Amino acid sequence: MLNILEFTVKDLLLGLRTEYIRYIFDIEQVEPAPLMPDYVAGFTVHGKYIYPLICMEKILELSDNCGNPAGKTAITVDIEGKVYSLVVDEILKIQEIEERSSENDVVNFYNLQGRVLEEITPQFLKKKINIPPVRQKVETVFLGKESIHKEEEISYIIFGLKDRWFAVNTDFVRKVEDIETVRMTPVNEDNWIEGVFLIKGIPVKAGNMKKLLNIPDSSLGESLIILEKDKKYFGFIVDGIVDIYTLDRAGINRGSSTDSIFKDFFVYSNRIIPVVSEDFIEEVLSKHSLEVVETGEKHRKKSKNKVDILVFRIGNEKLGLKMENLDEVLKLKEVHLSSYPTEHEFVKGIIAKGNESYYLISYETALKQKIDTESEDTKILVIADKGFKVAVLISDIQDIISVPEENIAELEDDTLFVKGTVIDKKGELLNLLNPRWITSRYGSTKPVKK
Repeated sequence: MLNILEFTVKDLLLGLRTEYIRYIFDIEQVEPAPLMPDYVAGFTVHGKYIYPLICMEKILELSDNCGNPAGKTAITVDIEGKVYSLVVDEILKIQEIEERSSENDVVNFYNLQGRVLEEITPQFLKKKINIPPVRQKVETVFLGKESIHKEEEISYIIFGLKDRWFAVNTDFVRKVEDIETVRMTPVNEDNWIEGVFLIKGIPVKAGNMKKLLNIPDSSLGESLIILEKDKKYFGFIVDGIVDIYTLDRAGINRGSSTDSIFKDFFVYSNRIIPVVSEDFIEEVLSKHSLEVVETGEKHRKKSKNKVDILVFRIGNEKLGLKMENLDEVLKLKEVHLSSYPTEHEFVKGIIAKGNESYYLISYETALKQKIDTESEDTKILVIADKGFKVAVLISDIQDIISVPEENIAELEDDTLFVKGTVIDKKGELLNLLNPRWITSRYGSTKPVKK
């Protein structure tokens, strides 16, 4: 049997296996992705993570124009380490269906009550999506509690134990690890305590939930749900993650017992899902956890990991550039601009400054913007990378900001106009200009003799 998330894109009924799904969330903030493939609807942020938005209407050839995906739903998938958020119209449900196809097929078809469901497989996504994964220095080992939920909503991770499902509040969850990727050292404690796992240098003691609940099954499990509170860590060993589910508090049935492993429950996919009680979690953390103390020196080191970003505009399009790639800033009226016959659509001419000259690049056409060359604010950025320099025409400089490294998500590819996206000091998204993309095409290494 398969657990399939059913959703719609226009009139199509589609499905994804839940094992590939990380998150499901409503899209609020969208930053466009200029000069990216047309199926990239932009970038968004969920919690503290930045994801490229993949327009499923475009991928499925249902539309020529994605439009603004804000207000729609995103399904974040992990396909062999490449993480994308797929833009869909409506989430329907998760249900079990009998597997009759291979996940190696590009698309699988199922007949559900007279309607055809198309299962989108990893092979399909790998064939259709050809952009690099995003690299972001977030503390991915322990996710933290950056995800903000409305006060009337609670999010749960639903996990499986053999043929039964349970849930734990995501406020306590810092990370979910694949058991096969971490080593365990056995310990002699309570019957259900299996041992200690080392996760990026942090020791985490863990218990086998099937042993705790007397569920007969000799297998250890596939996933490790790591819980944390006040720098105390503990892990639940479970069979797998079913879903990450958010619901209104009104949908939670409150129990009165204070000494039970499970107190509340809710209904999900026509099942009663017991919730691991907060009292039990706190008891386990108090009794079994290993406390991790961070030294002041480590805190000071963390606080220094910031990157300076120049914020500028091309027309109304706001962009960023790492200050390490900025050679100098020139006023347009202070340089001599000469025309240059070229077929390059972005080359506006050649500028001379001292004994050096550079191609002057303008992205007005590409970004569908207009730069007022008569304005006193109009500037030229001389960008340097790997010994190459090039000049870029901009409308004005907005700011210089300093952001933590973990707020920057970079694409693992230097062949794209956008290098990545940054969460600025206001919590908004800002695209980073890719200096390598520009200098490799138009950069100069030799000064021009007078």
